[in-house]
Amino acid sequence: MLPIILILSAFVLVIAYRFYGRFLSQRCQLDDSRPTPAKSNNDGVDFVPTHHAMLFGHHFSSIAGAGPIVGPILATMYFGWGPTLIWILLGAIFVGGVHDFGSTLMSIRNQGRTISQVTKDLISPRTAKFFRIFLFLALVYVIIVFLDLTATTFVSSPAVATASGWFIAFALLFGLALRMMRLPIWATLLFFVPVTFAGLWVGHLFPAGGPSKEFWILAIVIYCFVAAVLPVNVLLQPRDFLSSMFLYVMMGLGVVGLLFSGEAMQVPVFHGFTTDHVNPGYLFPVLFITVACGACSGFHSMVSSGTTSKQIKRESDTRRVAYGSMLVEGLLAVFALATIAILSESDVQGKSPVAIFSIGAAVFMKTLGIPQELGMEFTALTVSTFLLTTLDTCTRLARFLIEEFFEWRNESSRYAGTFIVLLIPAVFAFQTFNGLPAWKAIWPLFGATNQLMAALALVTFVVYLKHNAVRYRFALIPAAFMLVTPLVALGFMVIDSELGLTLQGISLAMLVLGLYVSGMSLKFVFNPNTLTAPASP
Repeated sequence: MLPIILILSAFVLVIAYRFYGRFLSQRCQLDDSRPTPAKSNNDGVDFVPTHHAMLFGHHFSSIAGAGPIVGPILATMYFGWGPTLIWILLGAIFVGGVHDFGSTLMSIRNQGRTISQVTKDLISPRTAKFFRIFLFLALVYVIIVFLDLTATTFVSSPAVATASGWFIAFALLFGLALRMMRLPIWATLLFFVPVTFAGLWVGHLFPAGGPSKEFWILAIVIYCFVAAVLPVNVLLQPRDFLSSMFLYVMMGLGVVGLLFSGEAMQVPVFHGFTTDHVNPGYLFPVLFITVACGACSGFHSMVSSGTTSKQIKRESDTRRVAYGSMLVEGLLAVFALATIAILSESDVQGKSPVAIFSIGAAVFMKTLGIPQELGMEFTALTVSTFLLTTLDTCTRLARFLIEEFFEWRNESSRYAGTFIVLLIPAVFAFQTFNGLPAWKAIWPLFGATNQLMAALALVTFVVYLKHNAVRYRFALIPAAFMLVTPLVALGFMVIDSELGLTLQGISLAMLVLGLYVSGMSLKFVFNPNTLTAPASP
C-alpha cells in the first residue's frame, strides 16, 4: 500500500509542476528579458545572481526545516493518514505552490523588497507596519521552535552534533573555495560532497556527548549570529546546497527502501473528526494548521522575498525554484507520513517527531543493508542541517524586517539588528510552558500564525495581480481558505485556558494583528474603485 501511495503522490506532483506550473508562468507572464534585482542591485552580500541549481538548494533547504516532517507526523497521529495525505497534495499544488511562486515574483518585480515592503507599496504604509510586526513575531516563533528542536536533537544524538559541526566547517570552506578560487561548481563538488558526507562517520566515531541542552542552545545562537551576518555566498548558499545533497540522498535511500520493504501500515486511514491530542481537537482547523509547512507555509514568503528573490538570475527560474521547491517539500511531507504510518503506538510513545521520522526512515534504509542505527543518525543529521539552515535564514530575514521598520540599513544594523533578533528566542528557548518543551507548547500557535502569514501573503498577491489587471481567482480562492482557517484556530486558542495566560495573550495579539492586516488588504481587493494598471505584472 505504501509504495502505491508514494508513487502516485510523486506522479501527481510531477504532473502539477508540468501543467499548473506552466499555467502560473503564463498567467503571470514571466519574462527573461526583464533584469532581476540580483543583477541590477548586485552588492556581493545579499544581492548575488545565482545559478538556479545552487539557488534551488538554498531555497529548498531554507523552507524545508522541520516543518514538513513535524507537521505531517503530528497530523497523521491525530487524524490518520488519509486526510493528511489529501491536504498535503492539494495544499502543495494549489495553495502553498501558488503562495511561494507569487511571493517570489512580487519581490523580483519590486527590486527584491520583502513581502511587507510590497504590502506598503500596494496597500498602505500603516498596513505594512502592522504586517511587519506580525511577520517579526512569526519569525521569532520559528526560531524558538527550531532552536529547541535542534538542541534536543544534539542532546539525544551526540553523533549528530559532531557531524553538524563538521558539516558547517566544510560548508564554509566550500563557500570560500567557490568565492576565491573561481573553480567550476562540479570540480569543487567532487571533493566537498564526499568529505561532507564523511562527517557522518566522524560523528559516529567521536560523538559530542556531555554538553547539556542549555549549552547547545547557546552554541546554536552564536552560530546563527555569525551565519546571518556573513555574505550569502560565503556560508548560506554553499551550506544550503550541501544540505540539499543530504536530503536528496536520504530521501532517495528512504524511498527505494520503502518500495521494497514490505512494511505494513499500522496507522488507520481516518481516526475521526476529533482528537484527544489537541483541545479543541476538531479536524477543521487543527489538521490544516498542524500539517503547516507540508502543504503551505507563510514562512516561505519571507524566504522567497527575503533571500531567494535577491539571487534569482532570470524570471523563468521562479517556477523552478519557488513552485518546484514547494512540490518537492510536499513529497518530503508524504515521506514523513510514511515513516510514522509503519510504526506502532508503542514505537512512537514519548518520542519527538524528529525521532519518529529518523526511526521510520531507518527502517526503510535497513532494507538496503544499511544498519538501522547508522540510518537513524544519517536521517537525524539531515534534519538537523535543515533546522540550522532555517534558523540562520530566519535570523537574517528578521533583521531585514527591523531594518525596514526603522529604515536602518548599514553596517551597524547588520550586527546590532541580528543581535536584537536573537535575544528574544535565546531567552524563550530556556523556558517551559505548562511542563512542555518550548517547541511542543508553541507548535499549535506557530502553525496558526504561520498559516495566517501565508494567507496575508496570498491576499497581497491577489492585490498585486488586480493592480496589474491580471485575473486573480486562482490566488483568491486559496487566500480565502487560508484566511478563515488560522483565524478560527487562533480564536480557539484565545479561549483555551489550558494554554496558559502567556500563550493566550500572544494568540489574542496575533489574532488582532491578523484581522487588521487582512481587513485592510481585502478592502483593497473588493473596492470597485481600485485602480488597475493595464501593463503586464
